[in-house]
Amino acid sequence: MNTLIRPLVQRLHPYVPGEQPKTKGLIKLNTNENPYPPSRKVLAATKAAVDGRLRLYPNPTAQLLREKLARFHRCSADNIIVGNGSDELLAMAVRCFVEPGRGSPESTVQSPQSPASLVQFFTPSYSLYPVLAEIHAAETNPVPLLPDFGIPAVAELKRHKRWKFDAALSIVPTPTAPSGR
Repeated sequence: MNTLIRPLVQRLHPYVPGEQPKTKGLIKLNTNENPYPPSRKVLAATKAAVDGRLRLYPNPTAQLLREKLARFHRCSADNIIVGNGSDELLAMAVRCFVEPGRGSPESTVQSPQSPASLVQFFTPSYSLYPVLAEIHAAETNPVPLLPDFGIPAVAELKRHKRWKFDAALSIVPTPTAPSGR
C-alpha cells in the first residue's frame, strides 16, 4: 500500500486533534460545542424535514440552501459555498488558491517562499492550518497573535513585515482559537 501513497504524504506528521476532556458539565470551546440544547422549534423543524427524501442523495451544490443564505446575507448564491464542515472548506481553499510548493510533482513554483505557494495564519490557532499547507507542499507563515491573543493591527503587520500581503491564502478566522476573540 505504501508504494501507492505520494512520498510527500508519507513524510507528513498526522493531525492530532485537540484535547478532549471528559469532565461532566465542561463547556468545550475548543470543539465549538454549544452548551445549550437546540430549541424546540429547531427540533420540530428537523423532525418535519425528515421524510422519504432522507434516502436520496442531496443536491451536490446545496442550491436551495445557498439561495436562502444569499437572500439572508443580501448577496448572490454564487458567493456562497457550502461544505461538510470547516475542515473540508479549508482544504478546498488550499487546493483552489495555493500552488503546490517546491518538491511536489505538480509544482510550478521556482523560488522558495513564493507568494503563490504561501499559506499564512495567526498562531496559536487551529492546528490543521499548517497540516493542510504541508500536505500541499506549501510554505507557511505563522504570525504570532498579540499577548492578549488579539490580532495585530494592519499598520503593525506592515511595519514589522510579518504578514505577507501577497500570500496565496491568508486565514483570518473569526472567532479565533484559542481565545474565541
